[in-house]
Amino acid sequence: MLRSALSDPLPDVIEAEVCVVGGGPAGIVTALELSKLGVKVSLIEAGGTDGPGDGEESYAGTSSGRPYPIQGSRLRWLGGTTNHWGGWVRPLDPIDFLDSPKLNLPAWPIGFSDLESWYKRADAWCEVAPGGYDFERLGLGQTEHVLDLPMNEEFRHEFFRVSPPTRFGQRYREDIAADPELDCWTNLTVAELRQSSESVREMRARTTSGLECRLRADFFVLAMGGLEIPRLLLSQDNVPGNQANLVGRCFMDHFGVRPGRLLAAADLRYRLFEWQGESVIPVMRPSDELLMDDVFGNACISLAATRPQQSLPPAYWENRAVSSLTGQAALTYDVTIINEPFPDPRSHITLIEERDGFGLPRMNLHWHLPVGEFDRVMSLVERFRNFVGRAGLGRFQWVERQGLPEDQIPGVGYHHMGTTRMSADPQYGVTDPDCRVWDRDNLYIASSSLFPTAGYANPTLTICALASRLAFHLAARTGHLT
Repeated sequence: MLRSALSDPLPDVIEAEVCVVGGGPAGIVTALELSKLGVKVSLIEAGGTDGPGDGEESYAGTSSGRPYPIQGSRLRWLGGTTNHWGGWVRPLDPIDFLDSPKLNLPAWPIGFSDLESWYKRADAWCEVAPGGYDFERLGLGQTEHVLDLPMNEEFRHEFFRVSPPTRFGQRYREDIAADPELDCWTNLTVAELRQSSESVREMRARTTSGLECRLRADFFVLAMGGLEIPRLLLSQDNVPGNQANLVGRCFMDHFGVRPGRLLAAADLRYRLFEWQGESVIPVMRPSDELLMDDVFGNACISLAATRPQQSLPPAYWENRAVSSLTGQAALTYDVTIINEPFPDPRSHITLIEERDGFGLPRMNLHWHLPVGEFDRVMSLVERFRNFVGRAGLGRFQWVERQGLPEDQIPGVGYHHMGTTRMSADPQYGVTDPDCRVWDRDNLYIASSSLFPTAGYANPTLTICALASRLAFHLAARTGHLT
């Protein structure tokens, strides 16, 4: 069922076996996977079905440190931020799950192999055909690479696949409305957890018109995203999962820069193309061996053709001292690098005195991304510059070698990660490896806020994989799976 708390009669109590709060991809996948397994589910969305409504003002807040668009980076209606995502799809790399001294905090308590089968289910949710993310498995050859990179070197080829993009609120609306096990309410905002020190008894929810109801369930799942989940938790008298003071801390977002240009062959396969009916975007990243260094983070390097430089005539390109690809036309490409953020407790969410119309304190996001953080990025770009030069693949020209001043916003992914990190030990995180809040037996989280590390890949596919995995775990706890 699909109902609106503003137009349909709102009961005093909404009851289910599992209550999922948040109707973005995490919440929709969790709820529909559970209902398919026979679990009675309530799905609570704060916005409407096609727009945010008056509740959008709840997202207003402040930022400090490096400025961040905390309101403009989110959408408050069914489908969440998939209503404006670009559809780039890729799992995290296996190395992204591993501990490293450069992180200062533990990485994932699970490995890539623990999510591999769930990534296949996530492909289906994102409407990507089976085939995986391996060049050989998909049948891609050397001509589908960006550059003719030597094998077993410092940089390697990867690729993104492309979702339509799936607008989860539109694509799965009929499934939600027709599902007899699923009771979805829109325009209903959770404002309070009523809890003991061990579990959540119920939640209190409100509409913009002032109506209230209670949500009761055996298990509760918070799926409102990497800013709203910690905001709600921090607003409670006894903050769940905060035994290590990490609720709202370690905020991460992918940040990008355009450090320079590359003069290279004019026929590079550098942008989206169709391959055997699949849309593919080729990119480059540092090799695992290079990432073992204690400095570099994972990163995605892409090219975009721009106007040829008149100061570099064909005679320059055909000079054997410059390139081994003599006799070919040359083109100038802008180089973009999307970077892995590192978890840092100094990037954090706090609450301010002002409250929104639902009685919730507004947030301040302090984004700790100092100029010095760009040093490791520029060092990686320097390695790439030297690499393509040595291989005779092109010549790199620096445009910006310094980090952005702290009053400027770099390119960001609007990916809110890390604020309720998953961990193997309560002293390093908010949830256990099953996404359960450490000190609440029946409270779970489904969100990129779980990510202890972030790699460079956008988080949607991993969100869906974790949500599917969580649904099967909860189905077992409710007795629907043995």
